[in-house]
Amino acid sequence: MPASAWRGWRSLRILAFAFALLLALVSYWPNWRWLQWLSLLVLYSPSWLYFGLFLPWLLGWRSLTRWQYLMLLPMLLVAVKILDVGWPASPSAEDANLVLLSANLGNMADTEQLARLMSQHRVSVAIFQEARLEKLVAFNTNDWQTHCDAGLCIVSKFPFDVEQTLSRSLFQGYGNFAVFYRLNLPERNLLLANVHFETPRPALESLIKLSPDNIAMQVRQQDRELQATIIADWVHSQAEAVVIGGDFNMPVLSPIYQQYFSSLGNALSERTAQIVRYTKYTRWHGIRIDHQLYRGDLVPLEARVLQLSSGDHRPVLVKWRI
Repeated sequence: MPASAWRGWRSLRILAFAFALLLALVSYWPNWRWLQWLSLLVLYSPSWLYFGLFLPWLLGWRSLTRWQYLMLLPMLLVAVKILDVGWPASPSAEDANLVLLSANLGNMADTEQLARLMSQHRVSVAIFQEARLEKLVAFNTNDWQTHCDAGLCIVSKFPFDVEQTLSRSLFQGYGNFAVFYRLNLPERNLLLANVHFETPRPALESLIKLSPDNIAMQVRQQDRELQATIIADWVHSQAEAVVIGGDFNMPVLSPIYQQYFSSLGNALSERTAQIVRYTKYTRWHGIRIDHQLYRGDLVPLEARVLQLSSGDHRPVLVKWRI
């Protein structure tokens, strides 16, 4: 291979390696406007695009040196982080005394399939986003206590009290972005938050159309950060055990998630039963933006994403030991 070609492949590999390391730190990038746009692209674009960084190794394999082979190891570790895949946890010997399901019902046409899955997995409490009472007709009201308020619903086999609701009117929007419940379990009470944060979709759509709307991006990011601040402050003000479930509209690598929720446990991160745990699907890719977080003396025994034939979100199911 000519020396010029060898140097060219080496330069491409160094650039790809540097960019991979930059991606690994996406949660901690400075809050500069152009980096905010790049962060949104990295976090919400198809994660399989990351494999494009391996092309300088694949196409120019004849010029590889030992240290360039070694560069692949950290790049593969970054790939695991970007792709958000996990290794299934070993089954727990403990018995669950709370099975909690959370799901966004926005584009779900068939809630009967969801009702069957809930029966199959013996769900005891379910919280829904983008929901209304008409969508819950598949659930036998004799078996469940139900409450719906401005887009956020709960069905429970345990008694519960509604502690507080937080409206999107604070952000010139409609509906609630959080409802707090107190579950009256046989063992003790448990605080449960049902959340649905703002979506970055308007900013992303403006970027896809090649006309980035800086105002839309800044407003949405500020709203999302304020919502995260309110929920995080509520969690840390509680002396009791807390579970937060719902549609966060942000992956774990999001700077907002890392700043406000990284100190909490994440059931799908810690006790996943699956390698791929994406909760939201588009035509091009999947992403994990729905979570069940917790704080206090409770233990997630198993967490999984359930498969449904309708809807773009997948329900998150967690078995808890309270």
